[in-house]
Amino acid sequence: MEKNQSPKRPTGSLAAGAMLLVFLMPLPGLADDSVEAFLELPLEDLLSMKVTSVSRKKQQLNEVASAVYVITRDDIRRSGVTNIPEALRMAPGIQVSRIDANKWAIASRGFASQFTNKLLVLIDGRTVYSPAYSGVYWDAQDTLLEDIERIEVIRGPGATVWGSNAVNGVINIITRNAADTRGGLAVAGTGNEERGLAGLRYGGELKKDIYGRAYLKYNKRDESYAPAYDSSAGDDWRALRGGFRIDGAQAGGNSWTLQGDAYENHENQQLNIWKDPADPANAAYAPFYLQPGVPSSVDSSGWNLLGRWKQQLSDDNNLSLQVYYDHTRRAETFITQEHNTLDIDFQHQFGLGQRHDIIWGLGYRRIEDRFDNSFMVAFEPGEKGLNLFSAFVQDEIALHDKVRLTLGSKFERNEYTGLETQPSARMVWQPSERMTFWGAVSRAVRTPSRLEESANIISLIYPLPSPTVFRVYGNEDFKSEILMAYEAGWRFQAREDLSLDLAIFFNDYDRLQTFERLNASVPLSDDTFGNGMTATSRGLELAADWRAREWWRLVATYSYLNVSATLAPASTDITGSNKVAEGSSPGSQYSLRSMMDLGERFNLDIWVYHVGDLKRTSFSYRQSVPNYTSVNARLAWRPRAHVELSLTGHNLADNRHPEFIGENIDIRSEVERSVYAQLRWDFQAR
Repeated sequence: MEKNQSPKRPTGSLAAGAMLLVFLMPLPGLADDSVEAFLELPLEDLLSMKVTSVSRKKQQLNEVASAVYVITRDDIRRSGVTNIPEALRMAPGIQVSRIDANKWAIASRGFASQFTNKLLVLIDGRTVYSPAYSGVYWDAQDTLLEDIERIEVIRGPGATVWGSNAVNGVINIITRNAADTRGGLAVAGTGNEERGLAGLRYGGELKKDIYGRAYLKYNKRDESYAPAYDSSAGDDWRALRGGFRIDGAQAGGNSWTLQGDAYENHENQQLNIWKDPADPANAAYAPFYLQPGVPSSVDSSGWNLLGRWKQQLSDDNNLSLQVYYDHTRRAETFITQEHNTLDIDFQHQFGLGQRHDIIWGLGYRRIEDRFDNSFMVAFEPGEKGLNLFSAFVQDEIALHDKVRLTLGSKFERNEYTGLETQPSARMVWQPSERMTFWGAVSRAVRTPSRLEESANIISLIYPLPSPTVFRVYGNEDFKSEILMAYEAGWRFQAREDLSLDLAIFFNDYDRLQTFERLNASVPLSDDTFGNGMTATSRGLELAADWRAREWWRLVATYSYLNVSATLAPASTDITGSNKVAEGSSPGSQYSLRSMMDLGERFNLDIWVYHVGDLKRTSFSYRQSVPNYTSVNARLAWRPRAHVELSLTGHNLADNRHPEFIGENIDIRSEVERSVYAQLRWDFQAR
């Protein structure tokens, strides 16, 4: 497409009008007792839902000494989202900002960036962050959304049991047991932005007490809008993935899981490319040696295989062993990277006397990487193997019938900084069945990645008096970033149809990443990664769940955050690291979801969320991002028991808006209004 040619797509008024027309259609009172009704689940059952991500053991949600929010399978379905990043917008305290059509900045309690590195993300206990920079390539993390049982979102440190990088939060995406997905499922849809989406899954009993399923998923997404070109940003993409899961149970308390996935993505983008002044062929790009808006692509692929075994020795005594192997490859214009990860994790939970519930574990991880370097970005050496050894122990002590104290620590030995210790103390007081108070003090670290240790990245080519290349270099002496976190919370089931969840926190950070000048005596200098910044953050997160009627549920969330960052007196950082730390996350966010069952066959769901302004999100650009309000709606109709037709609209309140500004390698883009229709068919009743 020519850069001065606007992309052809339905107009905003036409899309909004189509949604309004559907909402105003008469709704006949059809009934079918076999339809699964989301609102049939009592609110008290939602509050007693068991979660596993806080202490790596099953606990009721209202007994957990941590800020936890659970996004259920029905939440995902009724929100109308088509990928995991967008589903995370439902959780309080989580910032989800779309950079372009295939990139997101996602953070918990601040410090968002294009390369957010303080949030641990797992899929069924498998860590999915990139060892290259301790962050997540969200475009590569997906599965069939209908197979997700729940997403457990922990705001605040989870390092005591999960280890390094679980600094500001943990997100664990948990898929359903194969025994719960018997039968077939087909999903297909299309729209102006979601050009094509399709999913197919089939599962059944393989033999007695052994169940399996397999799935395929395909997505094709359209481009976002580039203000600089008044046209498309050239960042459309498509993804194909598939996988399987087998679950078995045996006599004597044995259970096991074997699962695997494979994926392939092709993404387009437009980049600003630095050219090598030493190459005579690049003379046309003098004097700045920068080629803007170059059409490019990202080809990413990977596969993983995970096995898990659990032995239930008694009611309070169990063993588990998990092993996975993960291979990823990502090829871009400026670098190609491959990672192979082997992870072995063992844990044992047992009771000691009547007051102690102890869980301990051992872990080993081997990561091997390879980088095909370029003039723009290099990792030195280009190949490296790293070993990580870990152990943890945690004891939950019943001090009283209504008071429990949890003490524990994680011990890790990595090849960058040696031994790291990450302890925590958590207490829960339940004065009644309807009320819970909790508090926690935790220490967490973000250990160096290959980026801080061995990167060689162009930051600027200055033209005068002759082209001079300035770079950011890795630092073998880069230290771990440290967090001391202080949290408290309150959960209250005011009535059987109303619950409240409040969390407040104060975080104290030390040795945060900066860019220190290698020669501070000259105006321009090469930089290196340093630890020259401290910061504090404070905030609160509130969630309210109200069953207004038997057929109507309202969920509201609110988050407040204030970050204050200071450069150390000896720091030579001139990139504005402290300004980015303070300005890259909104001061406030709120969300309101309305879920209505209009008879047995119709659902009408409306979701409005607001994100405050971002003062500065990029080291390369000083621009701010204005606040925005997003209005989203979904209407679903089930003409038969196992067939559902739905129409979903996202960002209906405006034609488009920016959500985040990335670094100077990417052109800036805006998120557009989208409408799509979907057919879901359970073609064999379960």
